[in-house]
Amino acid sequence: MSTTSAHRSPASRVPAVVVGAGPAGLATSWHLARLGVEHVVLERDGVGATWRSARWDSFTLVTPAWSARLPGLRTPGDDPDAFLPRDTFVDLLDRYARDAGLPVRTGVEVLGLRGEAGGYVLDSSEGEWSTRAVVVASGALRLAKVPAGVDVPPGVTAVHAVDYRRPEQLPPGAVLVVGSGQSGTQIADELHRAGRRVLLSTSAVGRVPRRYRDRDVFAWLHHLGMLDQTTEHAPPEARRAPQPALSGAHGGRTLALQQLARDGVVLLGRLTGVHGGRLRFADDLADHMRGADAFAERFRTQVDQYLQGRPAEAGPVDADPAELPLDALPDAPTEIDPLDEGVSTILWCTGMRPDTAWLPDELLDPTGVPKHRRGVTPLPGVHVVGFPWMTHRASGILYGMGTDAAHAAERIRADLTS
Repeated sequence: MSTTSAHRSPASRVPAVVVGAGPAGLATSWHLARLGVEHVVLERDGVGATWRSARWDSFTLVTPAWSARLPGLRTPGDDPDAFLPRDTFVDLLDRYARDAGLPVRTGVEVLGLRGEAGGYVLDSSEGEWSTRAVVVASGALRLAKVPAGVDVPPGVTAVHAVDYRRPEQLPPGAVLVVGSGQSGTQIADELHRAGRRVLLSTSAVGRVPRRYRDRDVFAWLHHLGMLDQTTEHAPPEARRAPQPALSGAHGGRTLALQQLARDGVVLLGRLTGVHGGRLRFADDLADHMRGADAFAERFRTQVDQYLQGRPAEAGPVDADPAELPLDALPDAPTEIDPLDEGVSTILWCTGMRPDTAWLPDELLDPTGVPKHRRGVTPLPGVHVVGFPWMTHRASGILYGMGTDAAHAAERIRADLTS
């Protein structure tokens, strides 16, 4: 790809610096270039690094190709409803940066940010960069989150989803997957398909059907205007909730806990700790299953209400077999001995957090997310893109990153020309 190698000395000053060459950073760079703003994109690894290094081999986007609305992006293939595999998507980002001639410098790690007269200095592995505008596009999902205070029993290997690649990587034996969000349910399904015995410690996560009334869930979210719902009009619990369970693998599938149970995955409640080498779980599996069912039902109700008076748009009410209820709820023990169950691996699917240690402490909230209002931070000239719910529901996904990137680029041009 057409990036500048890190051994060359950078200019001492550039009007704007974008930190991070993921989708949000590249989209911001695209808009800055079109606005004629001189800038550089600093990336410590390679373009789309997190997508390369923190996703398993069979990972597939859960969003259809048409929803990757980065400015100027041309998605591959003839099927806009296809779900892109990891490597295809990474290649797409590489080509996007190259074809647009974006000024990406790879292999440059940003180590700190400090103010100077008229702007900021970025300390980096390549030296100091002096600038008037900084865009934080280093990603909300970079570092592994692991529950505090849980001691892994002796003889059990612990792996986080960011380091998981394929079933063969794990030691022989059963796998306890902790967390039933998108990563947890997808990996549990993959491990089961590979012939592994899988135990899934569930969590309070919603579910949506992959398709309903002849359309993909993302098509409905678009038609209903839900992807464009502004942050101000969304309740706090919606902004805090994890993404609902869903899969783009095998052409796109509904991931329902009841189907995983029918397939033979052992469902458990939330992991609460380890005592005397035994794993303990909350008695909340039934609550998690009911909550996921209720979430899916609310979505279907919203679609049905939208279709009232629009008979031409209403496809048949197609029941998804994966969502069929079980004859009886699984008997979920609240304590197990990993040796008795043959558990050799605990696979943490407990989320990720941003890598923002290079930012001043006063700019970060307790979770490491930069403090901002609609992408504008308390530090003049420092902007944020690519984080969830920045301005609207889709701020943190490919559908909406480009919108926030455009706003950031316009603010920077206005500041630099004022």
